[in-house]
Formats: sequence, structure tokens, C-alpha cells
Amino acid sequence: MSPTDVSGHTDGPIVRMAPGTFAVDPEPSGPPYVLDGPSGLLVESGPSGTVALNPGGGIVLEAHPDVALRRGYCCGMDGERGPNLVRACGAVIATVHSDCYQVQELRLQPDAVVRLG
Repeated sequence: MSPTDVSGHTDGPIVRMAPGTFAVDPEPSGPPYVLDGPSGLLVESGPSGTVALNPGGGIVLEAHPDVALRRGYCCGMDGERGPNLVRACGAVIATVHSDCYQVQELRLQPDAVVRLG
């Protein structure tokens, strides 16, 4: 993670997971986004149980063939429309958040992975 200055700014991206680590997020992650009544904010209501990894985690994945799902701004893909990475066979398995305005992470879809051991 990049160190922050007194204003909370960083010189580089903030990466959620250290290389070689992972976490299973029990909360909903990603789209669709729904309106939260009490707060009036849009909140994530995608799948629970996604596996968060470092975006450079060594998994060989390819960009989704649908260009709309590869959306991003200046530095990478934003994942705001859902899974944007596929395996070579075409199976949709992950979402990478890699644009400069985001916390950097790779999220594996819970129905696309099996935990061994």
C-alpha cells in the first residue's frame, strides 16, 4: 500500500491485498447497485463470498470479449459493470479493479472457484 501524506493522498495506487494473500468477502460485491433506503446511496448487491486477491496474483486471465465490460478510464479496467476477466476457455471468473481512481484488487466470482484443502 502506498504511504499517505497528511491530507490522505498517495503517490501511487492503493492495493487492497498484499501479493500472495487472499480474503473471502462475506458482503455483497459489485453490481447490480441498488438504492439503500436509509442512506439514499447506491450500494453493491452483487455476489457474496467473492475472493479478493492482489491484481498481480499470477492467475492467467484474459480481458472479457465484450468491450463494454472492459470499461475504464485512464489507467485500467474499473469493473463497474461486473466481471471483466475470463479464462482462455471463455469462462467468466473474475473482476479486476485496476483504474487509477480505485483501490486495486482482483475479485474471483464465488461460483467460479473451489477451495481445496
